[in-house]
Amino acid sequence: MIDETVLDAASRYVQTFFGDDATGHDWHHMVRVRRLAERIAVQEGADRGIVALAALLHDVDDAKLSPATSDDLGNARAFLANWDISPADAAAVLTAIREVSFSKNGATPPSTREAACVRDADRLDAIGAIGVARAFAFGGAHGRALHDPDGGDRSATTAHFHDKLLKLKDLMCTDAGREIAVARDAVTRGFLDEFLLEWEGER
Repeated sequence: MIDETVLDAASRYVQTFFGDDATGHDWHHMVRVRRLAERIAVQEGADRGIVALAALLHDVDDAKLSPATSDDLGNARAFLANWDISPADAAAVLTAIREVSFSKNGATPPSTREAACVRDADRLDAIGAIGVARAFAFGGAHGRALHDPDGGDRSATTAHFHDKLLKLKDLMCTDAGREIAVARDAVTRGFLDEFLLEWEGER
């Protein structure tokens, strides 16, 4: 069982870890993913403690942010080792973290309910109004163009909508995630439609 002492410590840890992030993977992203993941967990009958802890730690070994530890989840393992967490619970947290990544897992189904909750929550935070803002924050932080009207620059932020964001609604793993994704997907698509109209001077 994951108790509140561990979750409080994880919150402090990730707040420090992501304190200066300007790519959309900041501390507030972890908080939002935790909230969404726990909300989904209630409906899916998943272990809320496992879900909450995995949600808080899910990006500490992300390949974009911590490439040196992304394979062995070294940062997450080091945190878990400092607390009295059962081997089974620690393994469940690590499984959920490992199965979050879009680039590594794509449409492969998660192996546990807890992993499904965390994956859906992370992907939900990538769409909707927050998701749009995060996409442009990431692009700006990495010097990427807003848009390439010729479509050749796949690093342009609007290309990311087509390469990933517009696919996420149909990749939800839980009923709760699918319900939440409908409205967020509509916002994402509506933004992109408006953006392109304004880009072409039609609005």
